[in-house]
Amino acid sequence: MQGSTNQFNAPCREFAHALIFTGHMIDAPGREQARFPAWAESRARRAIHEAIAHLPWTHPGPTVGLAGAASGGDLLFHECCDELRISTRILLALPPDEFIAASVAPAGSDWIRRFHNAVDARRAHSLYVMKNQDGLSEGATDNMWQRANVWMIEQATALAPERGLLALWDGKSGDGPGGTEHFLQVARSSGVRVLPPISMKTLTQNLDH
Repeated sequence: MQGSTNQFNAPCREFAHALIFTGHMIDAPGREQARFPAWAESRARRAIHEAIAHLPWTHPGPTVGLAGAASGGDLLFHECCDELRISTRILLALPPDEFIAASVAPAGSDWIRRFHNAVDARRAHSLYVMKNQDGLSEGATDNMWQRANVWMIEQATALAPERGLLALWDGKSGDGPGGTEHFLQVARSSGVRVLPPISMKTLTQNLDH
């Protein structure tokens, strides 16, 4: 698996738009309250693809996508961007093996395969791993996932003058600090346009799947 742990070094903004994505992982087996059941994957993929394809950017120019690579929303986002010929960069809060164990493997071996495919499909400078000093512009925090949210916004700001955040979200507080709700709050306070979230609740409301 190829990749780089270096930070972005471009002295000027490379893109017109940076699209940040945040979204739920596929539910781990035995999750008490369903949030993103595996059967809803195709619905989520269609919704993400549609949202990306019709983004209301103000100015013309190239777009870069930024997301983690967790099972579910993140990897679907990268795959949809590939289909739409939009370049993306993978930003990981942990080194790849640790990230897989925490955020990919619980959903099964197929998602691990898709993680490696997403990484291998990108050039070496399109994989970044958060360092100790990253994501601290809000102030020191011990929570790695909150720092990762801030870090991703920092990288979007360095890459493009127009920035948007797309979320696949159930509208609720997360299972712990640093979830989608926190990401939306940080984005708004950082001048990132929050696009209408894709409702996970709507995607899973029909039982006759």
